[in-house]
Amino acid sequence: VLMEEVFANSNFTNNVKGGVIAEVIGLVNEIDEQWVLKTDLLGDAIESALSETGGTKDLGLYRTPDHIRKMMVEMVVPDFTDTIFDPACGTSGFLFNAYEYVIEKARKTRRFPPEHIANQFYRAGIGGIEYQGRIRKMAAVNMYIRGLNPHNIAQGDSLKMYDPSSDAGSKSVVIANPPFGAERDQPAYPNVWEEYSKESETTILFVKLMFDLLKQGGRCAVVVSEGFLTWGQNSACALRKLLLNEANLRAIISLPQGVFVSKGGQGAKTSILYFEKGSSTDPSLQPAGTSFVWYYKIENDGFSMGTNRKPIEGSQIPQLLEIFKEIKQGKRPKDTKHSFCIPKEWIETLDPRLAERIKKEVKVRYTEKNKAKREKLLAGLDEKRAKGKLSKSMYDEKLWQFDNVVESQIDNEIAKAIEKANSYHFNLQNYRSNLSEEQIKEWHAVCHSGQLPHGHSEHIHFVQCKLREESQVSGIEKRYQELKTADPKNALQILASFDPQNALQMDIARDYLSKVERQFLEKDERLKKLEILLNKGFHYPIISLKEFIVVNNEKIKPAEYPEQEYTVLGVSNQNGVFINEKLHGEDIKQAYFKVQKSQFCYNPYRINVGSIGLCEFDSENQIISGAYSVFGCKESELNPKYLEALFKTKMFLDYVNQKASGGVRMDFKIEYLQEWQIPLPPLEVQNEIVEKIESQKQIIEGAERIEESFSIQIDNLPTEKTSEVGNICEIVYGEPLPEKDRRNGKFPVFGAGNVIGYHENFLVKGPVIIIGRRGATSGTVMWSDNSCWPIDTAFYVKIKDPRIEMKYLYYALKSLNLFKYQFGGAMPGINRNDIYSETISLPTLEIQRQIVEKLDRQMKALEGVRLLKEEAERRIAGIIAEAWGG
Repeated sequence: VLMEEVFANSNFTNNVKGGVIAEVIGLVNEIDEQWVLKTDLLGDAIESALSETGGTKDLGLYRTPDHIRKMMVEMVVPDFTDTIFDPACGTSGFLFNAYEYVIEKARKTRRFPPEHIANQFYRAGIGGIEYQGRIRKMAAVNMYIRGLNPHNIAQGDSLKMYDPSSDAGSKSVVIANPPFGAERDQPAYPNVWEEYSKESETTILFVKLMFDLLKQGGRCAVVVSEGFLTWGQNSACALRKLLLNEANLRAIISLPQGVFVSKGGQGAKTSILYFEKGSSTDPSLQPAGTSFVWYYKIENDGFSMGTNRKPIEGSQIPQLLEIFKEIKQGKRPKDTKHSFCIPKEWIETLDPRLAERIKKEVKVRYTEKNKAKREKLLAGLDEKRAKGKLSKSMYDEKLWQFDNVVESQIDNEIAKAIEKANSYHFNLQNYRSNLSEEQIKEWHAVCHSGQLPHGHSEHIHFVQCKLREESQVSGIEKRYQELKTADPKNALQILASFDPQNALQMDIARDYLSKVERQFLEKDERLKKLEILLNKGFHYPIISLKEFIVVNNEKIKPAEYPEQEYTVLGVSNQNGVFINEKLHGEDIKQAYFKVQKSQFCYNPYRINVGSIGLCEFDSENQIISGAYSVFGCKESELNPKYLEALFKTKMFLDYVNQKASGGVRMDFKIEYLQEWQIPLPPLEVQNEIVEKIESQKQIIEGAERIEESFSIQIDNLPTEKTSEVGNICEIVYGEPLPEKDRRNGKFPVFGAGNVIGYHENFLVKGPVIIIGRRGATSGTVMWSDNSCWPIDTAFYVKIKDPRIEMKYLYYALKSLNLFKYQFGGAMPGINRNDIYSETISLPTLEIQRQIVEKLDRQMKALEGVRLLKEEAERRIAGIIAEAWGG
C-alpha cells in the first residue's frame, strides 16, 4: 500500500525504460543498510533533486543538517513515554533522529519499556505533518524503513489542520524547523491565534502553534530566523512575551550564517529556541515561567562554511550540550565569550527614560483632548452655582468625578503605550554592557569603597548575582527616579546598586554622570572615576588603515571585449554600491576598475556626503568608472562590514572634510583614506559588533518598508456627495495681534528651518492644517494643534463649511496628490487655486468622525514604527560609539 502511494502519479515506469534499472538495483544492493538507517538519505536525495529544478526555492526548503537535528533532539531528551511531533516535518529527519535517540538510550541503559508502552509509542508516539505531497511520501518511506508507523505523517497545512479542542496540549515534545515567510493557504488562522490570525509571517504562527500543541511540562526546540528575535510587529512582541511568562524559555542558540545551505546558496541567519511549557509535577525541574535565558553563540559547528561543507576540528556542540545540562537544572554557568545568561527582568524592562517620555506625551495629549469638555463642564457648574442650584460640595464633587475619570483614562492609555513600546526583543547581546571584566572589577572597587582581593572572581560573580536579585526587587525605574532627583553627594550610593553588566543601567549611569556639573565632578574622586570608567570603552588599539586595506589597481578596457556583458556599478550616499546598468564592452569607451565582492568603492569628489559603499554583489564582470577609488581589506584582521559601519559615522565625514575641504571641487585621495585611524577590536569582537548592527538594520529596513508603503486611504465614500476644496475651506493669514503679544515667544513657529519672512504681527490659531507652499515641503500636508506664527513658505487652511470636520479635511487633503501641481526647479512651489480646484467626498459628519478615528489609530501606529526606527538608529550609533570608547 505504501509503495503504491509513493509511486502514484509518478513517471517512474517511463524513467526506467532506458535500460538502466538493473544498474540502479545493483548500486542500491551495495549500500550498507545500517548506514542508510542512520542517515537521512531520502532527505538528501529529495533536496538535491528539487534544488536542481528550483523546487526548493519555491518551497522555501533549507533542510536542517543532521548534526544540528541531533543536537536539538539531545536538548529535548525524548523517551518512550513522549508524544513527539513535528508540524513541518519535511522528510521526517527530526522524527527519526528522535526515534534513534530513544532506542540508543534504551540499548545503553538496558532499560526497555513494557510492551504496551512500546506499542503506544509505535502507534502514536512519533508523528508529523508535511505540506508537500511528494515530500510527505518520502517522509512516510523514512518512517516505514525504520519500523515506525508511516500513517502518522499527514499531508496538509498544519496551521489549518490544528483543532484546539483535540490538539491543544496533546504533545510532550515538539521539534521543528518551520518554513520562513512561506505563503499561507488561507487569509487567517483564528484557530491558532485569534488576535493575530491574519499574521503574514508564518514563523510567528508556527511557534505559536507549537506552544499550543505542548502539554504542561512539554519541551520544544525550534529553528527560527534571526529576525524573529527582534521583529517589531505586535504579534511577534506578544509571542516573545508569551514565551517569557507562560513558558520557561531556557535557551537561545545562535547558529552560524552558513549552517543552512543548498545549491542555490546560503539560507537565512538562524537561531534555535528551546522552551518548556508551564510547569511539570516536579517544580524543581521545570519551574513555571522564565527566570533567565541562556544565550550561546556557535561559530564552529564542526563544518567549514560554504556550499560544500567539510568536517573540521573544534566543534562547539559538545560543549554546548554539556552546559545545557546545567541550564536545565536551573544553574547559571560562568559567562564566557560564547555563553552568558540574561535575567528575564532585563528583557521585560523598558528604558525608564522612554517610559517617562511616553507618560508625558500621553498626559499632555489627553489633557488637551479633554480641555474643551472640562471648560464646558465648568461653565455649566458655574451657571448652576450662580443660580443657587448647586452647593459648593456638589460642585467640587462633580468636578472631582470628571478629573478622576480623565486621570483613569490617562493611566490606562499610559499603560497601553508603555506596553506597546516594549518589544521584548531576544537580541540578548544588546542587554550586556561593553565593560570588560577588569572594568567591572574596577566599578565594584569604586562603588564599594576599596579594592577587591586579587583573583576573587567568585566574589565578583556573587556580587553580580546579588545585584540582579536587588534589581528584581527595586526596579531600575525606581532607581532612575531616585538618581534623577538625587543630590550628587548621594549619587554614589544609588549607582552602587546598578549592575555593571547591564547595558541599560550603565547607559543611565553614563547619562547621569555626563550631566553632573564639572566643578562638582572634579572634586568627587569616586564619581570622577566612574565617569572615566564608563567613557573609556575597551581600550582598543587605534590603528591607521594603511596596514589593513589593499588598494585595487586592476583596470580593464571593456571595449577590447565588445561582446562581453558587464555589470556597471555606481555609488550613492543613500544606497552605497548599487547596480547602475548592464552594458556590452563595445558601449564602454573608457578604462574601468574591476570590482570584487567585499571591496569598497568611493567617489573622491563626493565622499564628503557619504558617497562610499561596500560591494555586496558577486557578478562575474563587475566594473566601476576609473574616476572612482576601489580597495579591499585584510579580512583575516578587519571585517569589511565593521569598517563600513565606521565609514558612516560623523567622525569619518569630519575627517574627510578636514583633509580634502577647500577649493571648488573636493578630491579625497586614497592616501588620505589610508591615514585615517580607527579602533581595532579583535576580529571576534568586530564580528559581534557587526551582528548587533545588522540586527538593528533589520528593524530600520522593516520600519522603512512600512513607511514607504503607508498611504492615507479613505475607502467606500459616496461619490454623489462631493465638493471642491475651495468651497469648504479657505487659506488664512492669521489674526492681527495687540502690540504686547507680538513675537513674545509664547507660540511656537512652525517649520523654523531656513525660514524667511515671519508675519510677526499675526497669529494663526490652532488647530490648523498647513500645506507646504514653496521649497522642499511644497505640496506636503501637515497638522498642528498649536497656534503658529505664519511664514511665507506655507499655506494655513481653516474650514468655513459646517458640513466638514477639520481633521477629516486634513486626511482628505493628505490623500490627494498635491505634488503634481509643483512648478519651478530649485525652489518648487504650488498655487492656492490648484488646491482649491481639487474635489473631495463629503460623507455625513458621523462617518467623517469614524474615518478620523480609524486614521488617527493608523497614524499613531505609524508614529510607533518611526520611534522604533529612531531607537534602532540610536542603538547603532551607541554600538559604534562604544567601539571608539565613547
